Amino acid sequence: MKLFLAENWKDYELIDTGDGEKLERWGRFVLRRPDPQVIWPRASDDKFWNIAHARYHRSNTGGGS
Repeated sequence: MKLFLAENWKDYELIDTGDGEKLERWGRFVLRRPDPQVIWPRASDDKFWNIAHARYHRSNTGGGS
């Protein structure tokens, strides 16, 4: 098995995860997107999650917008 690490990502931060989503910072932008492996509850409240600049919505066919 080959493991890929994002060691050179200088401007990335995983802020929080929970309820099937993750909240990430890429530079100065905060993105909220789904992650089916996240099965635990969020550590932060909704007010904190609403700071996201964008939200990725997964479609029924597997793509997103």
